[in-house]
Amino acid sequence: MKRIFILGSNLAIAVFSLWVHDRVRVWMAGRCGDTEAASRQRSADNPFARIDWIGSVLLPLYLLFRGLPILGWVKPLELDLEKLRHPRRDGLLIAASGPVANLLLALAGIGAFLGLNAAGLLKSPFLLQVLPFFCLANVCLGVFNLLPIPPLAGGVAAELFLYDDALSAYEDIKPFGFILLLVGAFFNFFNFITMPLTWLVNSLLGF
Repeated sequence: MKRIFILGSNLAIAVFSLWVHDRVRVWMAGRCGDTEAASRQRSADNPFARIDWIGSVLLPLYLLFRGLPILGWVKPLELDLEKLRHPRRDGLLIAASGPVANLLLALAGIGAFLGLNAAGLLKSPFLLQVLPFFCLANVCLGVFNLLPIPPLAGGVAAELFLYDDALSAYEDIKPFGFILLLVGAFFNFFNFITMPLTWLVNSLLGF
């Protein structure tokens, strides 16, 4: 029962972190001129409509059951480049804003952990397990989403700088990007990201 509770809490953290990731991208799109980005393909009133059920729920849940660091993504944000004041620069800012939000959440979590620990207030077994997971999950999500693979934010950013044959090749693999990510997660291909990040977060937290 305790394991199920912890798994549920960790999944909630993963979904929340990805939701923040998406909300910040939508906010940045509005700041850059595309104020209709949120409603173009998703209901602005339903936060769950922004969730990619494969990348935001099923993959994190699978990784949780395996005891691995969390990876995931949200639905791509369809942008109207004509509404952006500086399409390439603004597209890059919008793509990067989600991962940056996750990294800021991780820093906030690390600060909270260290502050509570220094004050002698970090005595709850629940917090001792959930806070480090929150920090690691957001670091991994932030860095993972910078990879230049669709539908990750890094893939969206990379597309802005491709032309002719390179863009055509990208468009060909774009529908299969999530399959590449799932296969990579299944075979632990992303350990080159998660292992050093796990070591870094644990070091910062004093483990």
